Amino acid sequence: MKKQTKKKFCHGSFRISFKAKCLFPLLCVTFPFHVQGLVYMSDKPNFSLIQTLLDSLQLELRLLLDPPDGSKEHPASTCLELWLCHPEYRSGVYYIDPNQGSSADALLAYCIFTSSSKQTCLHPEHSQLPMKAWMEESAEDGSFQWLSRMGQGHQFSYPGASVVQMRFLRLHSVTAVQKVTYSCHPGHRLGQEERDVKFLTDTRKQSYLGGLNDCVPGEESISSSRESVFEFEDLQLLPLRDVAVMGGGNFTHHFSFTVGPVCFS
Repeated sequence: MKKQTKKKFCHGSFRISFKAKCLFPLLCVTFPFHVQGLVYMSDKPNFSLIQTLLDSLQLELRLLLDPPDGSKEHPASTCLELWLCHPEYRSGVYYIDPNQGSSADALLAYCIFTSSSKQTCLHPEHSQLPMKAWMEESAEDGSFQWLSRMGQGHQFSYPGASVVQMRFLRLHSVTAVQKVTYSCHPGHRLGQEERDVKFLTDTRKQSYLGGLNDCVPGEESISSSRESVFEFEDLQLLPLRDVAVMGGGNFTHHFSFTVGPVCFS
């Protein structure tokens, strides 16, 4: 086998080359991941491995010949891939296409490029449940009230984030984080009494359970705030879709929820 020159792709991870004689000339190239010990001389080639290598080679050739630029016509699979191809890019809104099919289903994401991480963030279409006395009409004790079923309530949707796109985005990621801010009406602060709150996950079958402090009259201070922040980290369950608060008691104060972007990295 002739010695081949390694080329720098925007992926930047070509390090392994084969020195043994190849059974398939097309595979006698440098691949983007470690395969030593998997390819060996045999009368029965490992076709599943060959297919995996060919799929990877196809992706790398695409990035070499037609690298993504974050536009609708040339979206990257994630913000990390976009940064690897364009390290000069700054944080901002770009198109991504995690499933790398037709660019017609590409979606907008906010890319955060810092020295420590490269995040792909999806913002909810309507991030805030408005300030109001949500539980004023609820007289039921011991039951959760989903705010999306009340007036001015809604579930949280993420434009373009289809089931397929989310599945591939998770495959390209290691972790996902999201924050929710609970706010009391100005002139009120967080009290001592606590009630349960549930946050519906993307599966629509599982929820996070947390504690919510009732709001009481009084100005916020160093020791007492009018806001509390919930932070979630789970690759498979995020983004969040709905909020439910335990009803009952004297719970007539005004409050709101603001859902932040879900960020994959």
